[in-house]
Parts: sequence; C-alpha cells; structure tokens
Amino acid sequence: MSTTIATDFDQLNLTGSIVTIGTFDGVHRGHQMLLKQAIDRARTLGMPCVVVSFEPIPASVLRPDRFRGRICGAEEKQERLLSVGADVLLVVEFTLELAEWSAEEFMVRLLGATGMRELWVGEAFALGKGRAGDTKHLMELGVRHGFDVRAVGRLEGDGGVISSSLIREAVISGRVEVASALLGRDFNVRGEVIRGFQFGRTIGYPTANVAPPVGLAPLADGIYASTVRLPDDGRDYPSMTYVGTRPSVNSGARAIESHLLDFDADLYGQVIDVSIRHRFRPDQHFPSIDELVAQLRRDEEQTRAYFASERPSQN
Repeated sequence: MSTTIATDFDQLNLTGSIVTIGTFDGVHRGHQMLLKQAIDRARTLGMPCVVVSFEPIPASVLRPDRFRGRICGAEEKQERLLSVGADVLLVVEFTLELAEWSAEEFMVRLLGATGMRELWVGEAFALGKGRAGDTKHLMELGVRHGFDVRAVGRLEGDGGVISSSLIREAVISGRVEVASALLGRDFNVRGEVIRGFQFGRTIGYPTANVAPPVGLAPLADGIYASTVRLPDDGRDYPSMTYVGTRPSVNSGARAIESHLLDFDADLYGQVIDVSIRHRFRPDQHFPSIDELVAQLRRDEEQTRAYFASERPSQN
C-alpha cells in the first residue's frame, strides 16, 4: 500500500485514523519509538496511521537567530518518515501565521481532515500559540471534541533523554558517535558533487566535494572516517572526509570533501550521501604541502584501520 502525502488539511477527508504529530527532526530513536507505537495501534484497530510533521522546522521560523541547524534535510526527513510504514504523511507548512493558531484551532482542523480517534505524542510535546497545547491541554481538547490522547514517555540514551537538540549539539561539537547512537544510524550529509579547486587530485587525494547543506547543523571541522553512498548502486564506499576551510591552501570557503578509498570515477553532478562515522582530528594549518600530504597519509592509514576493525554502518 502506497503512502498518501499531503501538504494541506483540505487534501484529506478520512473518517477514522490514528494520528501522531511532531517536528521529527532527524527521526531519531525516540521518534522511531513513538511512530512504531502509533502505527502498531493503527494496525490493531484496522485504521490508517497519519503522521503529521512541520516544514520548515518551527524553531527556525520562531527563533532564527538562535536555531543552530537541522539534523537532516526536508527530503531525507520525509524519506525516513515514509520508511516507518505510515499510511498518510501530512506535512504542514509552518509560518508565523500558523504559530498564532490556538491548539484548539489546530486540533479542530486536524480532526476534520483525519477523523482522528487517537492522538499519539511525546510526553513533552506542545503546540499552538505560546506552546499552550501541552499534553494536559490536548487531553482536555480530546474530551471536548471526541478523541483520546496517548502521551508516550521519552526514550533515554547514554547521554540522557534523547532529543533533537542533544543530537544537534553532538554534531556541532564533532562527537559524531554520540549523535549516531542517539539517532540509531550514522549522521548523514547529502549533497550534489560539485567542482572544487582540483587540488586534492594533484596530491594523490581526489575528493568528491559537496557544499555544506544550507540549514543543516554544521559538523565540527576536521578529518572523519565516513562512507559515501552513490545513487546508482546503493553501495557504501569507505572514505575519509574533510570538513573545513582548507587553511593550508588559503581557499577560505567551507567545504565537505570525501576521498573514497580505492575508488576513482567522475561523480560530478551526482547526489551522494556521506555518512559520518568517527572524527580523527580537528582541522589544522600545515606550513608546507609536503607536511599536509604526510598528514593525509597518516589520516588514510587511520581510516583504513578504522574500517578494518569498526562496526558496520547503521544506515
């Protein structure tokens, strides 16, 4: 059964469903638990499960000066939400106007579109103007309008309660293994391979370069073990990825450059997925090209050793 994708309440006219709502940035392990419970409940009752999400990320609209970036792009988020098995995905455009809606106004519109019998949310969830629609208020609205509310407890990981903000901070600080553990998969950067300065090829390290995706939480600069997935074959190629501004060659522009081990082909124009696995070191300036190349060789040795001994990718 294919999933229905809607971008407006008026596109839906269901007579009964189980609904779950969230921003779902990253679709991390806590999100996955909530989604699974809602979908299992829908299957038990023989109803469709409707997943409701928001684009863009509400925090990026409400607090753009403080928002530090999203964990995955809108396209990747949608793919991951579709993969969990929902019957309907409703992506609501988040605007300053929508932020002024009361929780009741939103719920009435949602109820009319989905015939919602049960609403499944995380226990810390809230929506509506001033986030007044917390779980207590939603339960009151459920009594008034004829739907039940199920609040699911938050999932804990090694670093505490799993949250998008915790993952975001781990990515920005370069603690990618922490981010991966909380996500349940490797942190991923998706982008089109663009032409760079061709410098890497001249020193024996050709790279597939992608521009840092706009709006994505910025990875800490440095050298990482990574894998690159190509669109044609779906394979994950071991690689080492550089994130930074290339201070040794004075380029200045921040880049994400991946050297695929034992691979040489033209990837320009292809959209690749770079899964970040482990950070070896921060970025640094080298006084000569010879010293840069020597360090890159050591980085390559570390990368090969990593892949010879490390766990398989979680993607």
